[in-house]
Amino acid sequence: MTNPHPQPFDPGQRPGKPWRPWQVQDSQATWSSLGAIAHGPVLLARAPGIAIGLRCLLAHPDRLSAWLVASAEAASTPQDLRTRSAGEATAQEDLREHWPEPPGNPVVHASVDRVPQRLFLGERNDARGGDGVRRISCVARIFGLPTDDRLGLRVSWGPALPPTSTTLDLPGLREIAAGAIRFVDGDTDVAIRGEDEGEGDEPGASPR
Repeated sequence: MTNPHPQPFDPGQRPGKPWRPWQVQDSQATWSSLGAIAHGPVLLARAPGIAIGLRCLLAHPDRLSAWLVASAEAASTPQDLRTRSAGEATAQEDLREHWPEPPGNPVVHASVDRVPQRLFLGERNDARGGDGVRRISCVARIFGLPTDDRLGLRVSWGPALPPTSTTLDLPGLREIAAGAIRFVDGDTDVAIRGEDEGEGDEPGASPR
């Protein structure tokens, strides 16, 4: 089965185009879906002073949503460093344009049909308590549904948490996704989506 969302490193993707999941808009069916619970909760990785977990995995008609949480003591995660020159500042800006997240973030990859995609942790809530512990709660989009009902997740966070892999078994995933609850229907669905879209990619478009 052809994946409706070509993934990075997929030979079918246009060469030389960076992976920018934040520019991909959902299809109409997925946007209007609340989703259906496919898995969770799962502890994905733990090291002294640091942990990353999956609270819930939701299935939509053509993709997944992962509700991820992470916690780390300040001493366990890399800190943003001051730039020492104009050249360094330019290099950092170039990196952030390619991947607009702070460099001290955890890194999460998903594998759909053994094709990796880095997850964009943009829809999130960050907090830092008085105890110096950094806490992150975010929802990340995973494009495509695994045809083998298996989802790979690999997480890391600086030198304190090296890459750690987990494979989730998702039996009957397509049936679960097909049963996702809709929260708007018909003309109301189209009207709401039209207000939010503005300029950009068409719904369901492949990453640029």
